[in-house]
Amino acid sequence: MTVPRALLVLFMMVLVGLAIVAIQGESARVANRIQKLHYKQVVLDQTLWTQQMELARLRGPEEIRKRAAELGLDVVPPRRDPGVKDNSKSSD
Repeated sequence: MTVPRALLVLFMMVLVGLAIVAIQGESARVANRIQKLHYKQVVLDQTLWTQQMELARLRGPEEIRKRAAELGLDVVPPRRDPGVKDNSKSSD
């Protein structure tokens, strides 16, 4: 093997080694970014669940009655519409 050919092979091996190091470094950065995004997703999911629970609590009948009373609104129970037939009763 001649000296120029040996230098070319050595240069190519160095380039391959540098490429491998660069790829592994980028892979580590991407893995770190994925881990941070996953943590952020977990935090946002917990926030969403908390807000959904609060919304469910606020939509409850007792809370609606309480808020209506605070606003001075009269709560009227639902009435049946006389024009609507009741299908729950079966006629024999």
